[in-house]
Amino acid sequence: MIAPMATTAPPVKRKLAAILAADAVGYSRHMARDEEETMRILSAHRAVIDGIIDFHSGRIVGTAGDSVLAEFASPVEALRCAVEIQAALKTRNESLPEEKRLAFRIGINLGDVMVKGDDLLGDGVNVAARLEGIAEPGGICISSSVYDQIAGKLDLGFVEMGEKSLKNIDRPIRVYSVQPGVQGVKRARGARRRMPYALAAVLLAGVAVAAGWWRFDGPGAEPASRSAPLPVPAPRLEPAAARSGIDAAQQREAAAREEEERKLAAERGDTERRAEEARIAAVRAKAEEEVAKARAQAELEKARADAEALRREAQAEVAEARKSAAATGPTARTQVALAAPAAASEPPKPTVAAADPQRDKAAAAWIATLHCDAFRGSQELFGEVPVRFLDGEFVVERRPEGIGGHFVLRGRPASDGRLQLTGSVVAPRGRMRGEELAVQLDGTLEQGRYVTRGTLGARPCEIDIARR
Repeated sequence: MIAPMATTAPPVKRKLAAILAADAVGYSRHMARDEEETMRILSAHRAVIDGIIDFHSGRIVGTAGDSVLAEFASPVEALRCAVEIQAALKTRNESLPEEKRLAFRIGINLGDVMVKGDDLLGDGVNVAARLEGIAEPGGICISSSVYDQIAGKLDLGFVEMGEKSLKNIDRPIRVYSVQPGVQGVKRARGARRRMPYALAAVLLAGVAVAAGWWRFDGPGAEPASRSAPLPVPAPRLEPAAARSGIDAAQQREAAAREEEERKLAAERGDTERRAEEARIAAVRAKAEEEVAKARAQAELEKARADAEALRREAQAEVAEARKSAAATGPTARTQVALAAPAAASEPPKPTVAAADPQRDKAAAAWIATLHCDAFRGSQELFGEVPVRFLDGEFVVERRPEGIGGHFVLRGRPASDGRLQLTGSVVAPRGRMRGEELAVQLDGTLEQGRYVTRGTLGARPCEIDIARR
């Protein structure tokens, strides 16, 4: 029997990435006060954040409510992105009442992460999330791994916060707080550098040797009398003076080098500052444009929804009116269509003169129902319009008061049930006001009534002709 071949799990993929973690401050409190307003402000902020991340070639790894997690190939781009995000959000919050301002904290870490599909896992991600948690509202905290890579590349100031013990992280992390517009590194109050153990051991050993040298005269010597004065070595002034001169020269050289580096950094900082300001202005303008587009789209959708609601309400009123007329009239349209389908398919032709009463009765046996869609801010147009059937031809005519809006349409029904109405309409408003526009509606006979569709000017319309 052949044993089954053992399968091994594929190796875990890893990579080095700069991780940016951002989270809204006081999100639950804002949601408890006003959910809809908070969601509107958060959506606008997120549009700005997502746009800046994309501008700096970042990739959003995950979002959860009010938080954002993104990866960057460069820690420099990650920090630039964070600074621009905080600057843009600060501008947006300044335009809002203080109780509605929604600030974000940001943490950035550079570390090895595990790749699982589109997700990133591991200690590198967890450290970024913990750094975000200790940042000030509107502030940025970075790890020493990020600082080591961006030092001297960005015109930013930093405050060294010392080594921090972060939750669920088994080693202390040296943390820096980013201070835009400030140069150099400051040490926060209470932050202390830990002395390396090797250096501490050397110092302790030196102290012990010095104590022994003062205690004994030398190897194998008897202890000196308690009353005898301790021997004092003769001072060596010349080596000390020489060493002092060397130290002074080194200090002057270091000071000159530092001054030169400071001047170069200032010149480079001015150039980078101007470039950063221009980039931030461009991103801010793009974000504001996106927000304006989103607001205009929302207003357009609302206007469409309102128009649709009005249209449905008008249709309901027309249907109710038709239903009432059919229920109260002596000869409902449906009854006429069922009782005399042959007469409906072939309109009666008058055989007497126009002055004959029977001719007038045949002409008044039809009614037209008009329904036109809303157009360019105007409301829907609907209602019954007088229609005459004389000499085998329908004449639909509407003459309201005023200059525009009246029309006259004519058409002869064909033997196959088709009907084409043609004529003209006088434009009621706009730059074409008072001018005659050609009109054509085409339709067929459906269940005892003629249904025609077309346009009156530029407005889509439908005219139904049925027996009374």
